[in-house]
Amino acid sequence: MRFTPSDRAFLAAPLHRLPLDMLRRLRLLVRPDTVRRWHRDLAARRHPQASRPKPPGTAADRVT
Repeated sequence: MRFTPSDRAFLAAPLHRLPLDMLRRLRLLVRPDTVRRWHRDLAARRHPQASRPKPPGTAADRVT
């Protein structure tokens, strides 16, 4: 399901009137792909050496 800008505005409009403790208990409306992308981006920022592009070929090709 994709939200249009008007859908997002409609969903966000009542949020500014809710108490802070209730806002913390709300669940986000995001797709699983979005959560995976957030996790991938976070891992890339925390571990930049491990997330660099690797050279083509396998490790066995480079040893011989």
